[in-house]
Amino acid sequence: MDPGGRWRGLPSGPSLRHLTDPSYGVPREQQKPALQELTQAHVESFNYAVREGLSHAVQAIPPFEFAFKDERISLTIVDAVISSPTVPKGSICKEFSVYPAECRGRRSTYRGKLTADISWAVNGVTKGTIKQVLGYVPIMVKSKLCNLYNLPPKALIEHHEEPEEMGGYFIINGIEKVIRMLIMPRRNFPIAMIRPKWKARGPGYTQYGVSMHCVREEHSAVNMNLHYLENGTIMLNFIYQKELFFLPLGFALKALVSFSDYQIFQELIKGKEDNSFFRNAVTQMLRIVMEEGCSTQKQVLNYLGERFRVKLSLPDWYSNEQAAEFLFNQCICIHLKSNTEKFYILCLMTRKLFALAKGECMEENPDSLVNQEVLTPGQLFLMFLKGLRQLMERLTDHTVLREKRIPPWMEVALVPMTGKPSLYPGLFLFTTPCRLVRPVQNLELGKEELIGTMEQLFLNIAIFEDEVFAGVTTHQELFPHSLLSVIANFIPFSDHNQSPRNMYQCQMGKQTMGFPLLTYQDRSDNKLYRLQTPQSPVVRPCMYDHYDMDNYPIGTNAIVAVISYTGYDMEDAMILNKASWERGFAHGSVYKSEFIDLSEKIKQGDDSLVFGVKPGDPRTAQKLDEDGLPFIGAQLQYGDPYYSYVNLNTGESSVMFYKSKENCIVDNIKVCSNDTGSGKFKCVCITMRIPRNPTIGDKFASRHGQKGILSRLWPTEDMPFTESGMVPDILFNPHGFPSRMTIGMLIESMAGKSAALHGLCHDATPFTFSEENSALEYFGEMLKAAGYNFYGTERLYSGISGIELEADIFIGVVYYQRLRHMVSDKFQVRTTGARDRVTNQPVGGRNIQGGIRFGEMERDALLAHGTSFLLHDRLFNCSDRSVAHVCVRCGSLLSPLLEKPPPSWSAMRNRKYNCTVCNRSDTIDTVSVPYVFRYFVAELAAMNIKVKLDVI
Repeated sequence: MDPGGRWRGLPSGPSLRHLTDPSYGVPREQQKPALQELTQAHVESFNYAVREGLSHAVQAIPPFEFAFKDERISLTIVDAVISSPTVPKGSICKEFSVYPAECRGRRSTYRGKLTADISWAVNGVTKGTIKQVLGYVPIMVKSKLCNLYNLPPKALIEHHEEPEEMGGYFIINGIEKVIRMLIMPRRNFPIAMIRPKWKARGPGYTQYGVSMHCVREEHSAVNMNLHYLENGTIMLNFIYQKELFFLPLGFALKALVSFSDYQIFQELIKGKEDNSFFRNAVTQMLRIVMEEGCSTQKQVLNYLGERFRVKLSLPDWYSNEQAAEFLFNQCICIHLKSNTEKFYILCLMTRKLFALAKGECMEENPDSLVNQEVLTPGQLFLMFLKGLRQLMERLTDHTVLREKRIPPWMEVALVPMTGKPSLYPGLFLFTTPCRLVRPVQNLELGKEELIGTMEQLFLNIAIFEDEVFAGVTTHQELFPHSLLSVIANFIPFSDHNQSPRNMYQCQMGKQTMGFPLLTYQDRSDNKLYRLQTPQSPVVRPCMYDHYDMDNYPIGTNAIVAVISYTGYDMEDAMILNKASWERGFAHGSVYKSEFIDLSEKIKQGDDSLVFGVKPGDPRTAQKLDEDGLPFIGAQLQYGDPYYSYVNLNTGESSVMFYKSKENCIVDNIKVCSNDTGSGKFKCVCITMRIPRNPTIGDKFASRHGQKGILSRLWPTEDMPFTESGMVPDILFNPHGFPSRMTIGMLIESMAGKSAALHGLCHDATPFTFSEENSALEYFGEMLKAAGYNFYGTERLYSGISGIELEADIFIGVVYYQRLRHMVSDKFQVRTTGARDRVTNQPVGGRNIQGGIRFGEMERDALLAHGTSFLLHDRLFNCSDRSVAHVCVRCGSLLSPLLEKPPPSWSAMRNRKYNCTVCNRSDTIDTVSVPYVFRYFVAELAAMNIKVKLDVI
């Protein structure tokens, strides 16, 4: 040690003193910059989009023109502005600003009003400008339009937010969603590519091409390719309205400029004047244009406009030349403003393509970072805003103008669909699975109202089913693109681990059952996890304090002994000390919220249901409060009254019961209103807290990718113990180290042990140690100074016999995480239950108490064991065994029918089965067959296929 009490050889590391500081937990004056930097790219890109970018985007939207009563109507959006989220006019409230916490609680969308200036003209004469509210668009949290912008931590807490709220996401129907950053091709740069699949595009096509991702200032994008053909000519291809078009390059060059053929020829062969093949190829491209009777620019424009206008959906009064100019403006080199510039860039791409085809130019790798760029959320936001024109086209349909309402097909188009965006396929907006089917009311259109709810357009085009996080709330989950690197920074001594183990921890770190937020009382997430007894790690990298992760701890410091003790620790199983479990080790809770809206239980126009109880109702006595809701803190079991509501017209009450098999505690109840604040007592959000203490089968993991499944809660009196009486919390199997090579976990064990002995907190930043200054020597000397073995081992005694174990046992302190994968969420058991109506076999699915499929591999296992009767029992007796009547003479399962019942006065009560084919009853016998076989026979009979059974 040095005079200051610090160990030599290691930089000044983190400290635990702040945890006992009286000011710890008091909100800062300003937010911590490190956390805000994680989402800065998202927020800044959105700020640009809604400020400078929005005006550019709307001005780039082509005018929408149509004919109405023999007049040409033109609508042009000249400007647009998005306002901060506020309550609608006429609302009953004290605060007009809407904050994110309210939208989460009410399961609504955090949105702002989109207002546009629409210029309208008749027959080309401008008549005026309309300031029109187009609807609502989602607002990014913590952006400049958000009401939380620039608020200090203390003010954020007053608005029920986290003191270090980072923002950078949207709130859609109460669920937090992130626009992912997408990797896109480098903009406005010709990339030489070789694609063998291009040969299949038509006869004469080769694998050579030059591609360009053309992007305008407002981020509209079009992909454009030049293809090299076997005869030396070049074909231009582009996409318009999801359809691929091909155009000989010569037509495009002649249409763009009024140059002579010789001038075009000279520009194309620049630098290749002596190449006869190149000269002939260029001559052939220009000859193709001449053969079509197009010798001037005007003739080429007329030729192209005549053939393309059927696909452009332009007004009838557009000439062919105007149609061709529209095509070039929207599809060809759209990032350039003048046709002359487009001409020269196409010539440059042509020369590069010839060089590639002749081996004079190297193929470029589109996966190289040099040829890529990132599409930010703000840019994608602007691209969606350009969908305004399509919405205008639909809403100015004659049906809408005549009936002043949105037709049913429009409502269907606006309702969000799962997995298949209907307007913009291929653009992935949100990372969480989005199943948001919300009704869209008919929007009444006034005289000048043209466009419906923009929010619905966003929902419609923004659905993307991915593998990601359902109901995400934590900062670690909301920004996976940032945290594949950030989470890796939290791995102690990661430079001593095998790379796959570090990657494994990066995945498991997002599945941790930790302490994800401080505002549990204000949240209404479908499911939240909470670790009741988290701890600050005594061994952590410097980045742990850089991001101030002590506010959101994710695990517990555990005494871990590396020992093979009994057979309950084989493979990835681990043994947990029962006494540690009883003291609260890794105890946790799951918060589940249910949104109950009585308006969904009544018919259209009926407004008579409210929460409440009927006086004297024995079903709710001492179970529900007078408002029909359970008491806060009440424990609910299966079959207990859950809530009650009353019909104000009839006085009848209905009681709904708790249907989950898992006991819960009512944590809090929120009464929700509507947007205007005039809602009646019809909507509540009930949050239930479900205790989830560790049970056999739950998953744990260290920070080194070493997962472990709890296999046994071992009595503490039978656990091994040290000479000092220390009993480990966890027994880890030593066979987990050799193949996985997680040396960082061994070093953490020694470091944690020395930190506990000396009252320190060790810095576990990677690459702190080296071969000259090894971690083993440093922490070994610290253990030795505390009176312990240099290598971190100790003598242990058997808890069963009390005899000293022969081997030295490696024991220390390791920070362990409890993961969300719990048996309580996954176990599936069934005795009897629901059956399929058609096959009469047990249904599958855990949520409906179904069975587990006994498949072919399970069948093979029973056959290999020779347990044929057990196989028969599983697949027949316990499945769809049925007794059927069969005619032994004709072998039919379908012909035996039961006789008609005798008259009421008859003494005969014994009814027989008769074969309708043989007309006999003495040939009927019973057989046990699977019910699905009887169904199969009936299906075959429907196709005139007879099945005959030989009954012995």
